[in-house]
Amino acid sequence: MFRSVCIAAGLLLSLGAACLEAPAQLGMPLNRPDPKLEAVTIRETVARYCRLDYAGARLNQADWPKMQPLVAWQTDPEFTFFLPSSRFDVASEVVPQHGKYLVTVHYRLIGRFDMAQGYSPESAHQVDDVQFVVSEVNGSWRITDIQPNYPHPSRTATVQWFGKKISQAQEPALKLIYQHAMEEMESQKTAAPGP
Repeated sequence: MFRSVCIAAGLLLSLGAACLEAPAQLGMPLNRPDPKLEAVTIRETVARYCRLDYAGARLNQADWPKMQPLVAWQTDPEFTFFLPSSRFDVASEVVPQHGKYLVTVHYRLIGRFDMAQGYSPESAHQVDDVQFVVSEVNGSWRITDIQPNYPHPSRTATVQWFGKKISQAQEPALKLIYQHAMEEMESQKTAAPGP
């Protein structure tokens, strides 16, 4: 009798395993996540990155550990150019493309800073559209590419960065670049709006 029970239990286990494997063998996914939830997660990954960038995280190497879990690369690229912004808007549409997803972010620019040319203000209506590519990397959504890949810090983060650079600069010419940039940005803030 014990042998009959064991054989029956074995048959049930085999039959159960076969039922579990059947959908996979037919090419049907066993645990397909909800595409709408995936889109929300992908969009939130981009929004978290943008919030950190806007707060100045890309201007400060000490903040890199906050951003690193959101991207696929190991270090923040060096930059000599960035685009101070007054705001950003993450597009609601998440576009699938060959196993990756594209998300567009619209940055309202207030200026441009280039180490070679200094700071120059932008018109109040200048928008920079940036394309983020998000892919699954080791089981989590990561930003794998950004075009163009420039920092977009807020006015406050930029002014703080200029102040830090002024205090750290050893060369008078470099200090002058940062001082002039900060003065330009401050005068832009207090200037009367144009027509």
